[in-house]
Amino acid sequence: MSKVRNEVVKTNLLNTALQKLSLVEIRIIQLAIIDARESGKGLDTVTPLKIEAKRYAEAFDTLPSNAYRQMKEAEATLFERQFTITVDGKPRKSRWLQDVVYLDGEGAIELVFTRTVVEGISRIDGAVDFFTSYLLSQTATLKSPYSVRLYELLTQWRAAKKIPTFETTTLKEQLGVEPEDYLRMYDFKKRVLDAAKKEVTKKTDLTVEYTQVKKGKEIVGFNFVIEVKKEDKPIKEVSEDKPLTL
Repeated sequence: MSKVRNEVVKTNLLNTALQKLSLVEIRIIQLAIIDARESGKGLDTVTPLKIEAKRYAEAFDTLPSNAYRQMKEAEATLFERQFTITVDGKPRKSRWLQDVVYLDGEGAIELVFTRTVVEGISRIDGAVDFFTSYLLSQTATLKSPYSVRLYELLTQWRAAKKIPTFETTTLKEQLGVEPEDYLRMYDFKKRVLDAAKKEVTKKTDLTVEYTQVKKGKEIVGFNFVIEVKKEDKPIKEVSEDKPLTL
C-alpha cells in the first residue's frame, strides 16, 4: 500500500476525543479519512464517500467475504456512535456520521461525515492547526480497538520531549472503554492497557512503557514513555558467483 493512500490525518482535538468505536468501525473511519483527503474531490457534509469491501480487505489483509460481512454489521451501529470533544472549555457532543448506507449490490458502504468531523479531517495546514498523522500500515495488523486508540493517542506526542499525564477516567473514555467495564484497576490494566501496550510495541513503530500516578493508594493517572523504533537497514545481497570478502 502506497503512502499516498495510507496516511490518516486528524486534528489533535478530534484525535483525543472521548469515543467508543469497534475495531471495524475504526477501520472504516480510517479508510474514509484517507480517501476523503487523497481523492482530490474535497470533503463536505453533502457528498457521500464510498468504501468498498475489496478496499477494506486489501488494507487489512482479510478475505473480501469477511470484509463484506464486517462492514455490513458495522453499518448498523456506526450511525449511532457519538464522541465528545472539548471546545473553548465546553464539551461538545457529535456523531461521526450524519448519513450511512450499505450498498448490497456493490459490496460497499457509503457515508457522509458530520460537520464536526469534516472540520477535524479536512486538508490541514500544519502551520495553523495541530494535527496527528500516521500511516495506516502501522495499525492495520492490530486486533484490538484499544491498541489502535492507544497508538493514535501516543503517536500524537512522538516529537515531544515529554508526554502529559493521562488522567485515568479520561484515558478510559479515549480508549473506548464502556463505563461498566473493567471497574477494577487490575482488570483495566490487564485486559486493556497492558494488552494494548504489548500489541502496539510488537506490531508498530513505537515502543511503549508507562508508570502509574498515585494519589494515596488510588491510581489517578498514567505517564507514558515512547520510543520510535529505528528502521532496519536493508540487507545487501551478495551475488553467489562472487566470493565474499572479509
